[in-house]
Amino acid sequence: MTSRTKLSFSLMAALVLASAALLGCGSSSAPASEGSSSGGGSSGGSGSGSGGSSGGSDAGSDTGSVTQLDGSAPPSDASTKLAPAITCATAAVVGLHWGAITGAGHYGVSRGSTAMGTTVTTAFADTSVAAKTAYSYTVTAYDPTGTAITSAMISATTAAASANGDAPYCPSTVIKSATWNWSTGFNQQNGSDLWPSTWGADGNVYLFFGDGGGFFGSNTNGRASFGIATIHGTKPVVNSGEATNVFGGLDAPHPSTINGKAGSIIAIGSDFYALGGIYGDPGDAPGPSGSPNHYEIVASIGNAYSWKDTSWRFCAADSSGKPTLGTYCATGFVNFGKGNAGAIDAYVYMTAAPVLGWFGTAPPGPANTYMERVLSTQITTQSAYTFYAGLDATGQPLWSSDATKAQPIFTDRNTKPMGIGIVYNAPLNRFIASAQGGVVAQAALYESQYPWGPWATISYANTNPDGTGGWGDLGSDYPSGSGDSLGINFNNAWTSPDGLTMWATFSSDGDAPSTALLPGLASQPMDAFSLVSVTLGQ
Repeated sequence: MTSRTKLSFSLMAALVLASAALLGCGSSSAPASEGSSSGGGSSGGSGSGSGGSSGGSDAGSDTGSVTQLDGSAPPSDASTKLAPAITCATAAVVGLHWGAITGAGHYGVSRGSTAMGTTVTTAFADTSVAAKTAYSYTVTAYDPTGTAITSAMISATTAAASANGDAPYCPSTVIKSATWNWSTGFNQQNGSDLWPSTWGADGNVYLFFGDGGGFFGSNTNGRASFGIATIHGTKPVVNSGEATNVFGGLDAPHPSTINGKAGSIIAIGSDFYALGGIYGDPGDAPGPSGSPNHYEIVASIGNAYSWKDTSWRFCAADSSGKPTLGTYCATGFVNFGKGNAGAIDAYVYMTAAPVLGWFGTAPPGPANTYMERVLSTQITTQSAYTFYAGLDATGQPLWSSDATKAQPIFTDRNTKPMGIGIVYNAPLNRFIASAQGGVVAQAALYESQYPWGPWATISYANTNPDGTGGWGDLGSDYPSGSGDSLGINFNNAWTSPDGLTMWATFSSDGDAPSTALLPGLASQPMDAFSLVSVTLGQ
């Protein structure tokens, strides 16, 4: 098994999409040219994270009071349409939505006397709230010149915190439920972990596995540090005819030639890329198990069995986890269709986490996820990468090569926060974010129209205060080095034509509790290949 840079999804200020810059789901924003972050996006108060969420039914009947800026009666159309309402008011988030005002270029949201941010949509989420607290919000409509048209006020009182934590975003009104189909899931005990995947241009699914023999191997039989396997076709079937090892692992035609780990892979045409750490830098531990404290692009050009490390690093840390290079680690690719067909533009998008916490222990504070992108033709060119830097006044995303201007795309302030990985569900026209906290049983799903958010919650399963329960009943009082989250990895090859059934792989370390719902996994090592589907409800 691997002690892989634990996807410290309970990271520091590291993963979980939102920010003082996230706008409503109805935004017409689309990829824009590079630019600075000045003048763009919304800005929250000190230490706050605020952003938009998709609109939905009211949590209450109070539509708030409406006032004109000069004290006069508001126009009938403005007062009727703007009247804000509460989407949700939990211990973690207050969601607002309101009617569109004719002629408005954007809307500003204030909490008390503090400006929380702006949005071009008719929804906003304040993720900097506290439990059992009353708040007053003002929504102001502005014309394209920045002149205020009208404003309206509404108040909300947040609920008490739930024992298992509260989802950081309001419930989705697009995808309203998620049912994990544990009884039809699959587990193969093979001593191999991680299992992120991508859909190859040839129609096959390619998966990374670490520190084991891959399909039909074991912790010792066919063991490879860095391995690639494939499942032929578009059905999640694991048998000797459909599932084979390609690069390393038992009976692989191509032996593995590198040591280290990958947390995410992607196929761009016939080329393959991975995000991970490969042994070989000065000062690296000897390996081959586990992974070194640096993250980089690893590439296999033209096939899935010619993997080579690149010469530069996104980030690095010393043996104690103290950062020595970079500000953020690119941690996960956003996957689309076969060979990444159907991507929203010519860029490859990646989630990112602060170096501090990706390696080692995360500091106290919220878990933030960031985003980077690069042209698909320049993945191995370090200078070509830019960071998501918020939204401009028209809702367009800003991208900057300056890491200090990076803005989070997701924020979770729970005491057991969760970070995310993203895949695009084409039939639903939605980006699906799968989140995990510090342990495998902490899992949640979110959706958004754009890879940078704003996000709405589909499902949220945290562990009980004693660590039991949670996702798949995988919660337990795990000893140190067991039960760690290593990602929930969806693959679009296995998504149903209507988009409502998706399949994901996952793994962990240590033994699963006897309560585990996945057949074959209860009381067995989680250092294995596990596969489960989820049914989404609209």
